[in-house]
Amino acid sequence: MSISNEFIKLQSIVALVLLICITPILLVAAAVTCIYKWLVKPMESVMGEVALVTGGAYGLGREIAIELAKMGCHLAIVDIDLNGAKETVNQIQGMYKVRAKAYKVNVANYTELVELRSNINTDLGPVTILINNAGILLNKTSEPNEIQRMIDVNLTSHFWTKDIFLPIMKELRKGYIVSISSVSSLMPIPYHGCYSSTKFGVRGQMSSLRMELALGGHHNIHACTVLPWFLDTNNAVLDLTKKANIHYLYPVISGSAAARRIVEGMLAGEREITLPAILAIMHRVIYLLPISWQERITLLLASKQLQVLNMLQS
Repeated sequence: MSISNEFIKLQSIVALVLLICITPILLVAAAVTCIYKWLVKPMESVMGEVALVTGGAYGLGREIAIELAKMGCHLAIVDIDLNGAKETVNQIQGMYKVRAKAYKVNVANYTELVELRSNINTDLGPVTILINNAGILLNKTSEPNEIQRMIDVNLTSHFWTKDIFLPIMKELRKGYIVSISSVSSLMPIPYHGCYSSTKFGVRGQMSSLRMELALGGHHNIHACTVLPWFLDTNNAVLDLTKKANIHYLYPVISGSAAARRIVEGMLAGEREITLPAILAIMHRVIYLLPISWQERITLLLASKQLQVLNMLQS
C-alpha cells in the first residue's frame, strides 16, 4: 500500500512539472483563441426562440429582456412583482413585434417553477434561453431568515431552474443558460459574506454545469456566467455607491450597456463575462499570489470604501 501511495505522489509531482513546462504554450494558445474570438465574434440567430428572464420586472433583467426582444425572442418575464413584470412586457410589446407575458413566481419555490414551465409551454412554447437574473441585492444582514432567503433566491433557485428547464434544451439539442453572478465572486466583499458566498456558488455551479454538458456531448447548449460591477439600474444601490465613493474605484456601469454586452457574449458562446473586463485581468494576476496577499491587496485598494459601505448599512 505504501509503495502504491508513493507512486501516486510521484505521478502528481511529474504532472505538476509537466504542467509548469507547458504553461507558456497554453497561455499563447489561449491568447490567440481569445483574440480570434474577439475579432470574429460569430453570433447565432435566436429569432423566434422563447427566453425566460427571472427578475425581469426592473433593472438589469428588464434591460436583458429588451435586448433579447430586439433579437426577435419571445419573452417570459418572471418576477415576484407582477406589476413590474407587466410594465416590462408592455415596454417590449410597444417596441418590438414579439410575444411576451408576465408571470408572478417566487423563484425559490420549486413547485411554482414547475407550474411556470407548464404555463410558458402553453403560452409561448418551450424555453430555450434561460436568464437567471433574480437576486437579492447587496445587503448586510445577520438575521437567520434573511440569510436563508438570500441563499434561496441568489443560489438555490439556479439549481431549480436548471433542473426544470434544461431537459427540454437537451431534447431540442439547443439552448442558452445565463446566470448573473457578481464581481464579488472574484473579490469577496467584507461584511457581506452571505451575498459574496451566494455569488461564489453561482460561479461554481455554472462551471460545473459547463463541464457536465461537455461530458454529455451537449455542445449546442451554452452556459455563461456574468460577473458585473455595480450597475446604475437600482437607485438605492446607486445612492449607496455614491456615498461610499465606490465610483472612485471604477465608474458605475450602465444597465443597458451591460445588457448588450451580456446578450452579445451569450450568442458568441462566451463562458464567462466580467464587467468591466479589467477586473477579470486583475483577478487572474492577484490569484497567482498567496491568499494572505490576495486579501491584503483587496483591502489596500478599497479599505476606505468598504468601511464607509459598512457604516452606511449598519
